[in-house]
Amino acid sequence: MINFLPELYENELFYSVIARYRTKCGMVSGRALIEDLFGRYIVITSSNFPLYIKDFIRNLPPSSKIAEKEIIEKHTTFRFYTSFLSGEKTKLIYQTMEDGRNGSKLNIEQRLGFGGSKVRQLSYLRYCPVCYQEDLETLGESYWRTNHQIIGVFYCSKHHVLLKESSVLSTGTGIDFICADERVCNAELLEDKYPCTIKSLNLKYTHNAEVLLNGNFPRKELSYIIDYYIDRLRERRLASKNGSLYMKDLQERFMHFYPKQYLEMMQSSVDPDSPSNWLRLFVRHNNRNRSPLRHLLFLQFLGVEIDDLFENKKVIGKKSVQVQYNPTFDIQKRRKKWLQLIAENPNANRSQLKEKGKGLHTWIYRYDRDWYNKVTPKAALGKKKSAVIDWDKRDEECLRLAKEAVEIILHREGKPIRITPSSIRNTLGLGSWFHNKKLVRTQRYLKEVKEDIDEFRIRKIKWAIDEIIENNGVLTPYKVQLYAGFGGSNKVIRKLILIELDRM
Repeated sequence: MINFLPELYENELFYSVIARYRTKCGMVSGRALIEDLFGRYIVITSSNFPLYIKDFIRNLPPSSKIAEKEIIEKHTTFRFYTSFLSGEKTKLIYQTMEDGRNGSKLNIEQRLGFGGSKVRQLSYLRYCPVCYQEDLETLGESYWRTNHQIIGVFYCSKHHVLLKESSVLSTGTGIDFICADERVCNAELLEDKYPCTIKSLNLKYTHNAEVLLNGNFPRKELSYIIDYYIDRLRERRLASKNGSLYMKDLQERFMHFYPKQYLEMMQSSVDPDSPSNWLRLFVRHNNRNRSPLRHLLFLQFLGVEIDDLFENKKVIGKKSVQVQYNPTFDIQKRRKKWLQLIAENPNANRSQLKEKGKGLHTWIYRYDRDWYNKVTPKAALGKKKSAVIDWDKRDEECLRLAKEAVEIILHREGKPIRITPSSIRNTLGLGSWFHNKKLVRTQRYLKEVKEDIDEFRIRKIKWAIDEIIENNGVLTPYKVQLYAGFGGSNKVIRKLILIELDRM
């Protein structure tokens, strides 16, 4: 059991509390620290999504009033990352962090949308140098703040200075509990080279991110959120009345609102020429993962406050439009003409009738489809099912044919061709069914008779030698090689030719 726990500062990351506890206790062993805190050894792989919080609470002194809910909701990034998830998914992630059940860092990250997303988590803990200095002056120590670890946040919302990245890992198997002290932090400000536009945009983003982090909004289904976006786009004339998106205009407006440099910083560059860029897919109904970073970017683009999305009660989204056709012809007359067409073409199927009475068919099919289906003959039945194949008999016949084909190949005039299953089949002019496994004896024969590459080369060389002799040519290794079609530089072929010439 833990004898004491340092005071939890406002907005302090749970990881930071453990790090300060370790320092105050003077614990060197990381394993001993974990066993002391959780009553057993567990592997810690994330500062943002700690697991087994319930075990930690059980291990606190009896007088402690700290509860799992306080740790998860006020000292982790849980609320930020689950804000745009359904209630069911949010509950699953909460339970996983609480008791580790069905839990792993990987499972949590997949449910949060990190799996397959190009928006990556931060690798190292960050801090504000001004906050760090103020902490030392007022508290005598500093700590890691939860809001500084939110993805996409570049500025401290309090001091409007750039956050600094420490050397302390925030995720991965190499996590250790290190305090925000002089070993890894300092009060030197980073030079801010970003344009004022980017700073202003990011401070607004940071404000919205902290609203999510500190709020407790009702969870909405993804389909509701997408419909909400479509409604707002319709108001801005970036979608039609029925909810169809004017994607080209939307992309142009979005890329005009956000500088290219800023979108790159936010891991959200848009390629307007790509049909699968993230913005195109973001405002469509699909099950793709969506990072809260991109939700906030889109809401900021729409000029919508966070509260409006979550407190809104009704959405419309995309509306289905039904076109009511009004027939301009007398239905009885059209029916009579169609029946007459059928009578004049008693053997015609539907496709043929459609071709013969194009306009008439279109009208009847659109306005009187039930009647059309009753009176119009269906397509003729397919061919009669083939009789069951006697594979033994076919095997015997194919084996005979294969043997004949081999003889044909061996005694054909002209340059020899290699004996292979394919050359046998091509000689017979048969289809790919000739290689069917049910033709057992035929397939065995094809394997046995298949000509080894060197055997074929020798047969080809012998043929070339015979041809040159018959034509009273000068017999040399080089001429044999060229006549056989092997080219003049193949040394392997040259050796085979010399062997055959020595045997003469």
